[in-house]
This record gives sequence, structure tokens and C-alpha cells, in this order.
Amino acid sequence: MLPPLSRSARVLFSIAMGSLVAMVLLYAFPSHDPRALVLSADACWTWAAAFAAVACFTSSRRVTTSEQRRAWRWIGAGCASFLAGQLVWNYFDLVRGTPPPYPSLADIGYLGIYVCLIAGVMMLVRGQTTRRGDPELFLDAALVTFAVGALAYEYLLEPLLTGATPVPTLGLLTSIAWSAGAVAVLWMILIQMLRRPAFPAATAALVLPSVIAFGVGNQVYAVVALRGTYRAGGALDLTWDAGLLLIGAAAAIAPDYALHLQGGRTTAPEASAAARFVALVLGLAAMTGMAIVALMQPAPQRDAAVLIGIGMAIVAARVLYSLGVSRRYAHILEDEVAHQTRSLMSSLGATASAERNLRLVMESVPDAITVVDRDGYVLDENAAGRTLVNAFPGDVQNAGGRRLAFGWLEGTASRIARENLVAAFDGELRRFEVPFHRPDGSEGTGQVLLAPVREGGRIPKVLALVRDITDQRRAQTQLQQAEKLAAMGQLVSGVAHEINNPAAIISGFAQTLLLDQLTPEQRETVQMMYDEASRIGRITSNLLAFARAGSKERTLVELNEIVRRTFALRSYYLTTLNITVNLDLDDANPKAWANGSEVQQMLLNLLINAEQALTTVSGGDRRAITIRTATAGDDGVWLQLADTGPGIPAGIQEKIFDPFFTTKPEGMGTGLGLSICYGIVHDHGGRISVESAPGQGATFTVVLPRDARTRQRATPPTAAAIRERRTPDGRLSVLLIDDEAGLRRAVVNFLKRRGMHIVAVEDGGDALRVLRRERFDVIVSDVRMPGMSGGEFLEQLRRDHPAMVRRLIFTTGDTFAADTSTLLREAGVPSLVKPYDFSKLEAVLHEVAEAAKTST
Repeated sequence: MLPPLSRSARVLFSIAMGSLVAMVLLYAFPSHDPRALVLSADACWTWAAAFAAVACFTSSRRVTTSEQRRAWRWIGAGCASFLAGQLVWNYFDLVRGTPPPYPSLADIGYLGIYVCLIAGVMMLVRGQTTRRGDPELFLDAALVTFAVGALAYEYLLEPLLTGATPVPTLGLLTSIAWSAGAVAVLWMILIQMLRRPAFPAATAALVLPSVIAFGVGNQVYAVVALRGTYRAGGALDLTWDAGLLLIGAAAAIAPDYALHLQGGRTTAPEASAAARFVALVLGLAAMTGMAIVALMQPAPQRDAAVLIGIGMAIVAARVLYSLGVSRRYAHILEDEVAHQTRSLMSSLGATASAERNLRLVMESVPDAITVVDRDGYVLDENAAGRTLVNAFPGDVQNAGGRRLAFGWLEGTASRIARENLVAAFDGELRRFEVPFHRPDGSEGTGQVLLAPVREGGRIPKVLALVRDITDQRRAQTQLQQAEKLAAMGQLVSGVAHEINNPAAIISGFAQTLLLDQLTPEQRETVQMMYDEASRIGRITSNLLAFARAGSKERTLVELNEIVRRTFALRSYYLTTLNITVNLDLDDANPKAWANGSEVQQMLLNLLINAEQALTTVSGGDRRAITIRTATAGDDGVWLQLADTGPGIPAGIQEKIFDPFFTTKPEGMGTGLGLSICYGIVHDHGGRISVESAPGQGATFTVVLPRDARTRQRATPPTAAAIRERRTPDGRLSVLLIDDEAGLRRAVVNFLKRRGMHIVAVEDGGDALRVLRRERFDVIVSDVRMPGMSGGEFLEQLRRDHPAMVRRLIFTTGDTFAADTSTLLREAGVPSLVKPYDFSKLEAVLHEVAEAAKTST
């Protein structure tokens, strides 16, 4: 099928076909005038040769490859050679009035076209890859060559050599050249096709029809010209005209045809296989035809028999070799099939193993994994997904038993899941959270990931991953609560420090005034000032104790003191709610080995929980809380908090210590209070339990471990002993270090009134300078001061006056700060918390002074 042609190609091709049609008509209806017939034949030859030459040279300028360009130039040169021979013929016909002798210069020009055609074929195949030499190629080439040679001898040479009329040698050679020229070109093309895996078909295939036409005409002309019977204007002339015009037509379409062949490729990869088939068919046909012709002759044809025998031997060798090659190829093919089968089985095994491993991984993932099709139905899911779905027997299924994805969601959650599923099938990666009922019946939060699965540009399914993040959300809430408590602690710490210093000053001056002779009214007023300053101290102390929840240090704590301190924090609020609190505290003052701030936080949570329960009870006379302490044997202490509230149903008593479990209305609790209590008690190695019945209140019992060392501790000194120590045999000398001028003045006044010698300075640097010239029985130092702080003063004291370290007492208004608590814990010296009782300060001064004297 012809490709789309350019304008110039269409013009040249139309001229060639029009000329061929005109010549066919001219030869079909010849003139009766011999002279006119000769002139018309000469004109047709001249036109056809000239047109073919022009078309070939034009094509050589339009083709894209150098091989085709050179090939068409050689073919054009052949047509020009034919034109030159025709011009010689015309000279004899038109000028001399008679055809040229046979042979003549015209024959040389005519035969030159075959030399040029062979050269053109060689130009085309130059640079083409050749096949590796093998027996098959050798046998094919031998078969083609022998068949062509045998046919040429049998039907071309032998008739010429055995003719009845004697033939001149030069004429015989010319006729042989005429007969063999076109055959030689065809043989050359076939041999080159055998030798190369690919062949330039864009030129050679187009030229083949013209070469065949030349071959037929030349064979006939060789015989008639040798016998002198050739006459111009006959059908024989049409074969040459047709061959030349076909060359011109081929030249016209060759450039466009070359670009059309497989995107510009001008080689035919299947040419070699076709040539091998043609070679075998040609050999068999030639030998068969020669055998039939020989059998039809009346006399035996020995020459033909020899040629047929040789040819059939070559054909047989070629067939046997092909069978051997086919057998070897069959074995190779069988081996390859076996190898491919083994590879396929191995691949199938590996695929099955990979699928099995993928299934194991998928089944082991704790998150629910589901594959959903475009209709919203479940295609596959893992064990977690099945567990989640099986908890909801009402999950939606169709008549075929297929289950809708996210059928276990309800209301708004189901709508959100459907909307996101539609977006996922549009190619979006979707992440969202939905509320759902967990398999145990509790409320939960699920995090859903929808990932599109693409196959060939389509999204036939979506991978859905559902993760239960309920515990994670609770942990985040608990962390936020802890961060809030920590921030509150920092605030409380700063406020307490700023409040304790002025409260200590007020308390100090009030205690100093109480040493004077006052009227009853004055003493009552000053005592009230002292009591309120002490109350401020207790409030800040309680706040600091509550805010110190992050500390894990455990000491021997007095349970009764923690109860009193915690009750003081809530006393006003409890009074406003008409709630009566009864403190039933053990006189033995039970002590627990615990973290005081954590125990206070635990007790405060229990107290608040009781408050909230009692607010639901009508009637103020029924609202009561009782807190008891006692010793629980030798290894523990006992704390109990009972209320007269509505009680706790038996069905939820096992859940009340779970994080975020609450029965209170929205906004009245986080569900963390009792969970924190449970964690604190168990962290201390204790136990907590609840006893309750509906309408009869609830009783929480906490047992904490008791330090065995309490049984060997020395009995605290009695008040008489303290008074006895306060009677000095000489005055105590005290060095006071504090940046608060008012507090320094209050302490100095009080201690001087108590008969002590006191020197007061405002920072550690001044104290070190005083210590260079004077010694003191006791040093009282604040922790936080501008300039040299208490910690820095301790370091200098250890280096310059190590003997004075045991005479040091620290005071502070903030025990929450990490650096302060660390210093007090590691210093190994007594400490007082502002605002402190001056009588207690006096007692500690005597204790430290006496201990220092005893150690020396």
C-alpha cells in the first residue's frame, strides 16, 4: 500500500503510469506503416530511458540516507547508459535508415544498466550487518547459484550453442550477456538477502518489478537478435519500456516510502527468512522443471540428468541440515520451556510465600485493616477488622452476604466515613477521626486512614486502616492536665515566695510584741495578727505541698498533719456547701514512708470526690464527711474517708478507678481523680478499696506502708527539755543572713529580747566578711537572695570555714523550686519554712548550738 506522497512524487508517479498506459495502447494498436512503427518504438525507448534517469537523480536528492542516495545515483547512471545506447540505435534508425548491426555500441549502452543495477545493490547493503557464516547460509547460496546457473545453461546458453545456424563468437557473447544480465541482478539481490539479517527494502523491493520485466524481455531478445529475426515495434519492446517506466515510478515514491516504513526504517528484518524460503523453493522448482522437460524429450538428456542430480543433492543436504537444525532447536526449545516452567513454578512459590507472609503480617497488625470496593463493600479484612465488626451483629449486609464498610458506625460518624470514602475513590488520601462503641461497650475514638489503591490508572478499591486511639487521647488529656498542674505549681511557687516573706515579717513583729507587757485588748489584737500571719503561712505551705506533685522523694510523713493541712485547703468551700467534716485522728500520730505532696493530692482528690457526691443530697443535716487515721498493724498506716452521699452502684465499683471513667454530668469532672489516687497508692506499695451501697454513702480505705525505723527513732524532746536548753549558761551568738530588711529587724528584736547576741547582714558576701573577724554559735541563712545566694554561701563556707557548716540553718519561703528543694535535701542542715514560729526558731538555734558543742 502506497504511503502519502509529496507533490513532486505524485507528479512523477503520474507521468510514469500515464506513459505506461499510453505505450500499452500504442503497442496494442500498432501502425501499418513500418517506418512509423519504427519511429514510435524509438520514441518510446528514448522517453522511457530519459524519464527513468531524471526520476532516479531526482530521488537521490530527496532520500535521507547516504546508502540510498548512492544507490539511486547508480540506478540513474544505468538508465542514462540505456539512454546512450538508445541514442546510438536512433542514429542508425533515423539517419541511416536501418537498425544497427548485432552486436553494436547500442548493445554496450543497453547492457550497462545491469552493471549499474548491481553496483546500486552493493551500495545499499554496504555497512549492513552480515550473518555469521554457517552451513545453512552456504547451502542456500550454493543452491541459488547452482539453480540460476543450471537454468541459464539449460535454457539460455545451450539453445544458443546448439542452434542450427552458425553464430559469431561476439554475437554469442552479447546474447549471453543479454540473457544473464537481469538474472544476475536478481541473483545478486537474493544472495545479499541471504547474507544479511535485514535488507534495505525501500529501494530494492521497488526496483524488483522492473528488473523482472527486463529479464523477460532480455531473454527473448537474446535469442531473436542472435538469429536476426528481431523487429522493432513489437510486444518485446514494451518489456523494456515498462521496465524503465517502473524504475522511474519507483524512484518517484522511494523517498516517501522509505520514511513510511516503520517510522523511517528502511530495512526489512524478515527479508533473510523470506530469502531462505525463496532459495529452497527456487531450487526445488528449478530441478523439478528441468526433470519434467527432460522426461518430455525423445532422447535421453545426460547433461540435464547430471544437473538435476547435483541440484537435488544440494536440496537434500539443505533439507537434512534444516531437519537437524529443527531437531536441535526443538531440544533447545524443550530445555527452555522446562527452564521457564521451573522459573514459573519458583515464581509462583515465591509469590505464594510472599502472599502468605503478607497475610501473616496483615493478620498480626493490631489495627483493623479493610479493603473496600467502589460499591462500598468489604473485599478483605484482617483479624482486628473482623473482631471489630463481630461486636456489632447489626452490621449492614446485602442479599449476597457482602458487608458494607463502616456499617458499625452510627449517625454522624457513618456519614463522615462515607463522604471520606467517596473522596478516597477520587484519588485523595484521607485521614479523619470518628467516635464509636468499642467491643467492650465503652465509648472510643477511632483514627481512620483511607488510601486509594491504583491499578492501571484506575482506583478499583481503597485500603482502610482503623486505629483505636481512645487510650492515646486519654493519655494526651492526662498529660495536658499534668502540664496544667505543673504550670499552676510554678505560679503557686512564685506567689508563695512573695507572700511568705511579708507574712514572716508580720508574724515576727507580732511575736516580738507579745513579749512586751500589753493590755488585754492590745494582746488580743497582736495575737490575732500573729494568728492570721500564721494562717497565711499554712495556706501557702498547703499550696506548695499540693503543687509539689512532681517530686518523688519519700520521707517519714505524719498522716494526721497531712489530713489537717488538706482539710484546711477545703474548709471554707465545705462550709459554704453545708458539709460537716469530722476528723477522727489517731493520737499515736501514725507515720507513713511516703511522698507527702502525693499523699496530700490523693487525699484532696478523695475529699473533692466526696464533696461532689454530697452536692446531690438534699438536706444539709445529711451532708457529712468523716476522715479517720489509724495504725494498721506493724507494717502500715490506715486512712479512711467516708461520706453520706448517694453511694456507688455495685455494677460500676470495679470501674471507678479506671482513667476517665466518670458518672458526673458533662463539665463536672475529667474522670482522672480516682485514677490518680489509685496510681499514687499503688506507686507507694499500698492498696485502696471502696465499700458502698446505694443510698448509704461510700467509704474509701487507703493503707500505706509504714517505715520500720519509726520503732527505733528517739523520742522527741519534751517541752521541759526545750525550756531547759533555753536556759543558757552564756549568751548564744547568731549570724542572720536575709535580704528582707523587715524580717531581719523582727528576728533581731526577738532574739535580743531572748538574750542572744545577733549580727544581721543582707547577703552571703557580707556574712563571709563578718566571719573573718568573728565566730558565731549559729548561722541562719535565707536560700534565695540577691548577690550571693544561700547555696553559694554554703559552698564558700565549706571551703573557708568547714567547721561552721554544722552550725548552719536554712530558711526559705519557697520549697517548690527544684534548686531549692535539691539544696535543702543535699545540704544536710536543718531548715525552717517562712513564716516560721519564732519560738520554734529559738528551739532550733539551741539544738544546733548544743549539737555543735557536743561534736567538738
